[in-house]
Amino acid sequence: MRVRRMAVAASMAVLALLAGTSPATGRGADAADPSAPATVPTGQGRGALDDPAGAVEAGKSGSDADAAAVIRCEGQVQRPHNSTHVPGTVNVVVTVSCTAPVPEITTRAALYKNGQLVNQSTLRTQHNTRTAQNNAAVRCSPGNYRGWMYFKVVFPPGYNPPTGSANGLGQEVPITC
Repeated sequence: MRVRRMAVAASMAVLALLAGTSPATGRGADAADPSAPATVPTGQGRGALDDPAGAVEAGKSGSDADAAAVIRCEGQVQRPHNSTHVPGTVNVVVTVSCTAPVPEITTRAALYKNGQLVNQSTLRTQHNTRTAQNNAAVRCSPGNYRGWMYFKVVFPPGYNPPTGSANGLGQEVPITC
Protein backbone atom coordinates (compact mmCIF):
# COMPACT_ATOMS: atom_id res chain seq x y z
CA MET A 1 0.00 0.00 0.00
CA ARG A 2 2.83 2.41 0.89
CA VAL A 3 4.59 1.70 -2.43
CA ARG A 4 1.35 2.39 -4.33
CA ARG A 5 0.88 5.75 -2.55
CA MET A 6 4.46 6.70 -3.34
CA ALA A 7 3.92 5.78 -7.00
CA VAL A 8 0.75 7.87 -7.17
CA ALA A 9 2.51 10.84 -5.53
CA ALA A 10 5.46 10.49 -7.91
CA SER A 11 3.10 10.33 -10.91
CA MET A 12 1.30 13.49 -9.77
CA ALA A 13 4.62 15.29 -9.33
CA VAL A 14 5.72 14.28 -12.84
CA LEU A 15 2.40 15.45 -14.32
CA ALA A 16 2.71 18.76 -12.49
CA LEU A 17 6.28 19.15 -13.71
CA LEU A 18 5.24 18.46 -17.31
CA ALA A 19 2.52 21.07 -16.99
CA GLY A 20 5.03 23.55 -15.57
CA THR A 21 3.33 23.71 -12.20
CA SER A 22 3.65 22.66 -8.62
CA PRO A 23 1.07 20.26 -7.14
CA ALA A 24 0.70 22.56 -4.14
CA THR A 25 -0.45 25.52 -6.24
CA GLY A 26 -3.39 23.76 -7.83
CA ARG A 27 -2.31 25.07 -11.25
CA GLY A 28 -2.07 22.77 -14.23
CA ALA A 29 -3.43 19.64 -12.57
CA ASP A 30 -7.01 19.21 -11.45
CA ALA A 31 -7.49 20.77 -8.04
CA ALA A 32 -8.75 18.28 -5.46
CA ASP A 33 -11.10 20.89 -3.97
CA PRO A 34 -11.74 24.01 -6.04
CA SER A 35 -13.42 25.78 -3.11
CA ALA A 36 -12.14 29.14 -1.96
CA PRO A 37 -9.98 29.12 1.19
CA ALA A 38 -11.56 30.55 4.37
CA THR A 39 -9.11 33.47 4.41
CA VAL A 40 -7.36 35.34 1.60
CA PRO A 41 -4.51 33.15 0.35
CA THR A 42 -1.04 34.61 0.73
CA GLY A 43 1.61 34.62 -1.95
CA GLN A 44 -0.72 34.96 -4.96
CA GLY A 45 -0.59 37.84 -7.42
CA ARG A 46 -3.07 40.65 -7.08
CA GLY A 47 -4.96 39.67 -10.26
CA ALA A 48 -5.66 43.27 -11.31
CA LEU A 49 -7.43 43.88 -14.59
CA ASP A 50 -4.04 44.00 -16.32
CA ASP A 51 -2.72 41.01 -14.33
CA PRO A 52 -4.50 37.74 -15.21
CA ALA A 53 -5.60 35.49 -12.35
CA GLY A 54 -3.80 32.54 -13.87
CA ALA A 55 -3.46 31.04 -17.29
CA VAL A 56 -3.36 27.54 -18.74
CA GLU A 57 -2.41 26.35 -22.19
CA ALA A 58 -2.17 23.19 -24.24
CA GLY A 59 -0.63 22.34 -27.58
CA LYS A 60 -1.55 19.89 -30.27
CA SER A 61 0.64 16.80 -30.21
CA GLY A 62 3.48 16.83 -32.72
CA SER A 63 3.19 20.52 -33.53
CA ASP A 64 5.32 22.21 -30.86
CA ALA A 65 6.69 24.79 -33.31
CA ASP A 66 3.24 25.82 -34.59
CA ALA A 67 1.92 28.66 -32.42
CA ALA A 68 -1.53 28.30 -34.00
CA ALA A 69 -1.76 24.81 -32.48
CA VAL A 70 -1.62 26.22 -28.93
CA ILE A 71 -4.75 27.20 -27.00
CA ARG A 72 -4.21 29.63 -24.11
CA CYS A 73 -6.91 30.43 -21.54
CA GLU A 74 -6.60 33.32 -19.07
CA GLY A 75 -8.66 33.95 -15.97
CA GLN A 76 -9.65 37.43 -14.87
CA VAL A 77 -11.00 38.62 -11.51
CA GLN A 78 -12.84 41.92 -11.91
CA ARG A 79 -13.00 44.52 -9.15
CA PRO A 80 -15.72 43.97 -6.53
CA HIS A 81 -18.40 46.67 -6.79
CA ASN A 82 -21.82 47.73 -5.55
CA SER A 83 -24.22 45.81 -7.75
CA THR A 84 -26.42 47.75 -10.14
CA HIS A 85 -28.54 44.64 -10.85
CA VAL A 86 -29.29 43.73 -7.23
CA PRO A 87 -29.23 46.91 -5.11
CA GLY A 88 -27.80 46.48 -1.63
CA THR A 89 -25.28 43.80 -2.62
CA VAL A 90 -21.58 43.67 -3.46
CA ASN A 91 -20.70 41.64 -6.55
CA VAL A 92 -17.56 40.24 -8.16
CA VAL A 93 -17.42 38.80 -11.69
CA VAL A 94 -14.78 36.36 -12.90
CA THR A 95 -14.14 35.54 -16.55
CA VAL A 96 -12.09 33.12 -18.62
CA SER A 97 -11.05 33.84 -22.18
CA CYS A 98 -9.43 31.28 -24.50
CA THR A 99 -7.75 31.80 -27.85
CA ALA A 100 -9.93 29.08 -29.43
CA PRO A 101 -13.09 27.17 -28.52
CA VAL A 102 -12.70 24.38 -25.95
CA PRO A 103 -15.12 21.60 -24.99
CA GLU A 104 -15.55 22.77 -21.40
CA ILE A 105 -14.71 25.62 -19.00
CA THR A 106 -15.65 25.33 -15.31
CA THR A 107 -15.49 28.40 -13.04
CA ARG A 108 -16.01 29.35 -9.42
CA ALA A 109 -16.07 32.89 -7.99
CA ALA A 110 -15.60 33.91 -4.37
CA LEU A 111 -15.80 37.13 -2.41
CA TYR A 112 -13.72 38.10 0.62
CA LYS A 113 -14.49 40.92 3.05
CA ASN A 114 -11.63 42.12 5.26
CA GLY A 115 -9.69 38.96 4.40
CA GLN A 116 -12.48 36.50 5.31
CA LEU A 117 -14.50 34.44 2.83
CA VAL A 118 -18.10 35.72 2.82
CA ASN A 119 -19.54 33.89 -0.21
CA GLN A 120 -18.65 31.70 -3.14
CA SER A 121 -20.55 30.61 -6.21
CA THR A 122 -21.36 27.10 -7.24
CA LEU A 123 -19.16 25.53 -9.88
CA ARG A 124 -20.45 26.59 -13.31
CA THR A 125 -19.58 24.62 -16.44
CA GLN A 126 -19.99 26.05 -19.92
CA HIS A 127 -19.59 23.88 -23.03
CA ASN A 128 -18.12 24.40 -26.50
CA THR A 129 -17.04 27.99 -25.95
CA ARG A 130 -13.99 30.23 -25.79
CA THR A 131 -15.30 32.36 -22.89
CA ALA A 132 -16.96 31.75 -19.54
CA GLN A 133 -17.98 33.76 -16.51
CA ASN A 134 -19.34 33.39 -13.00
CA ASN A 135 -20.05 35.71 -10.08
CA ALA A 136 -20.40 35.85 -6.32
CA ALA A 137 -22.40 38.39 -4.33
CA VAL A 138 -23.18 39.23 -0.72
CA ARG A 139 -25.36 41.76 1.14
CA CYS A 140 -23.43 45.04 1.33
CA SER A 141 -21.72 46.13 4.52
CA PRO A 142 -18.77 48.57 4.52
CA GLY A 143 -15.34 46.97 4.27
CA ASN A 144 -12.47 45.93 2.02
CA TYR A 145 -13.58 43.40 -0.61
CA ARG A 146 -11.53 41.13 -2.83
CA GLY A 147 -12.51 38.56 -5.44
CA TRP A 148 -11.02 35.11 -6.08
CA MET A 149 -11.49 32.65 -8.89
CA TYR A 150 -10.85 29.04 -9.83
CA PHE A 151 -11.14 27.71 -13.35
CA LYS A 152 -10.59 24.45 -15.17
CA VAL A 153 -10.39 23.99 -18.92
CA VAL A 154 -10.90 20.75 -20.85
CA PHE A 155 -8.93 21.08 -24.10
CA PRO A 156 -10.00 19.47 -27.40
CA PRO A 157 -8.90 15.91 -28.21
CA GLY A 158 -5.26 15.77 -29.33
CA TYR A 159 -4.13 18.63 -27.08
CA ASN A 160 -1.62 18.07 -24.30
CA PRO A 161 -2.20 18.41 -21.43
CA PRO A 162 -5.86 17.42 -21.82
CA THR A 163 -6.93 19.71 -18.92
CA GLY A 164 -5.55 22.64 -16.97
CA SER A 165 -6.67 24.62 -13.94
CA ALA A 166 -5.65 27.81 -12.14
CA ASN A 167 -6.83 30.16 -9.43
CA GLY A 168 -6.06 33.73 -8.43
CA LEU A 169 -7.04 36.86 -6.55
CA GLY A 170 -8.24 40.25 -7.70
CA GLN A 171 -7.56 43.68 -6.27
CA GLU A 172 -8.76 44.63 -2.80
CA VAL A 173 -11.31 47.44 -3.02
CA PRO A 174 -12.83 49.52 -0.19
CA ILE A 175 -16.63 49.61 -0.52
CA THR A 176 -19.22 51.69 1.31
CA CYS A 177 -22.94 51.06 1.15
